[in-house]
Order: sequence, then C-alpha cells, then structure tokens
Amino acid sequence: MDPITPSGGARVLPSKTFAEVESKQYDIILVPGGPGARPNVISPSVYEFVRKQAPQAKYVLSVCTGSWILADAGVLDGKRATSNKAAFRDLVASTSKAIQWVPKARWVVDGKIWTASGVTAGADMGYAFMTEVTGNAFATRVKNTVELHASGPEDDEYAEVWGLV
Repeated sequence: MDPITPSGGARVLPSKTFAEVESKQYDIILVPGGPGARPNVISPSVYEFVRKQAPQAKYVLSVCTGSWILADAGVLDGKRATSNKAAFRDLVASTSKAIQWVPKARWVVDGKIWTASGVTAGADMGYAFMTEVTGNAFATRVKNTVELHASGPEDDEYAEVWGLV
C-alpha cells in the first residue's frame, strides 16, 4: 500500500485495505475532508466502504468537506448537515436536494450523523462528541489538557464571512 500524504504534510501509512476489512463493522466512522475531498478525486472504494458501514455504525462523523463524501455516498439524504464554508456553495449545488444543508453552524448533529464545518470546528465537534460518548468529566479533562477553547454549534462567524447568510 502506498503512503498517503495529506495537504498538512504528515504521511499516513495504511495498514489495511478496504477489502481486508469488508467483513468488519465499525462503531464510529470519521470521514475527514480537505482539498482532496471533492467529486472525481475520491476513489470509488471509499464511497463503497462508507455506504456499507454507515447504516450499522453507531456514529458517522465528518470534518470539513468530508461531508461532501458522505453526501455523495447517499448517507446525508434526509438529514441536516454542514460543511466548510469556503466550499459550501459548490457542495450544495452539486449534492442531493434531499439534504438540508445548514449554512450557519460550526457543527450539526442529526441522529447519529455529526458534521463539522471546518477543521477547527471539527475540534469543537470532537469535544461535544467525546462528551456524548464518554461523559462530561473525562471530556472536560481532555479539553483542558489540550487547552481547547470550545465553541458551541451555533457560534459560526464564517457563514457571514463567506456571504452564506
């Protein structure tokens, strides 16, 4: 397997292929975004994995334009969701009309689907998610250790910056 070099630079070396894990069901699916998370760039095997895993996963999360992958995989149909504000117009124009895109939100929770707008909103959503699954005491200890100043889901100045509201 070839290493993956994200735009941030840190190389990731996959340890399994989708074929090697197709018989497993994961509780939590996290789909990251970024410049490479656009239609016609993502491998069809990613969409297939997401489509197979999402229905039985306990939680499905995305950060930034990872929601575009969830949308194109059909996971967000009938759901409320958000995404990176710089890509928001293109994303809304090219995805299913069955998705209720929320322009002003740092993150959106719709049932087991959690979507964050940008990378730093992903940290805020991560804290809220950790609180949900581990409880407030542990999540707060982690938040304080990493010195996260967490914002709430509606604390989104970027919808105005990008002229979405």
